[in-house]
Amino acid sequence: MMANPVIKAHEVSKCYRIGITNNRPTTLRETIMHGISTPVRNLNRLRRLTKFTGEELLSGGEDIIWSLRNVSFEVNEGDVLGIVGSNGAGKSTLFKILSRVTEPTSGYAEINGRLSCLLEAGVGFHPELTGRENIYLSGAVLGMTKQEIKTKFDEIVGFAEIEKFVNTPVKRFSSGMYIRLAFAVAMHLEPDILLIDEILAVGDTAFQKKCLRQIESLAREGRTIIFVSHNNDVIKKICKSALWLKNGRLVKTGAADEVIKDYENM
Repeated sequence: MMANPVIKAHEVSKCYRIGITNNRPTTLRETIMHGISTPVRNLNRLRRLTKFTGEELLSGGEDIIWSLRNVSFEVNEGDVLGIVGSNGAGKSTLFKILSRVTEPTSGYAEINGRLSCLLEAGVGFHPELTGRENIYLSGAVLGMTKQEIKTKFDEIVGFAEIEKFVNTPVKRFSSGMYIRLAFAVAMHLEPDILLIDEILAVGDTAFQKKCLRQIESLAREGRTIIFVSHNNDVIKKICKSALWLKNGRLVKTGAADEVIKDYENM
């Protein structure tokens, strides 16, 4: 029986344009005209930052930086994939493409299933809403009913250890409370696919261990997990397979132990 891919990335590339500067007005007339033209100028600037001609993509240029280049891979249902690479390798850009935060410049990424992501602490939370309201909002975004969220609510609050603050706007949360709630929401709202980007780089040691146990539990349940961490021992412990990125390009995929060994010996 063939495995069922829940993520398929094909020739995914992402580039950015840099070096666009603003010429500041020097006279009253220039200041007035600058204010009038700002909306149109900003729109044109955004288009220039994100749109590229075929010739530019082929020949490149001093103002174009490639964050990812022709990355292809598949993740099957129930896989636990670790992504390794040094800072600037393209790991976070890849996660943002998979989670639909940004679009690839070329290529495509197909996602089949309900996806939850932890790109950084509290992304997706509304700062003016309470912890309670953000839990329900996050569940609704994932397509869950109010009753489904309600059955998980106490478990989420308990895991995050915010019982006394659940009715407080999250903008008043400490960074530790924020990350605990973000992790608890992502872990307990039953996504089919979970993306975790360096989430264990924050929080105290006790909470990090708690998170790892929860990730291992989800892996045993057959959830699909993609995990980024600079802690190679954690990746070898949790992940079945691994993917190595370097300078935006895919170097190797395979069994986690083998990929980590080559990565550490590069």
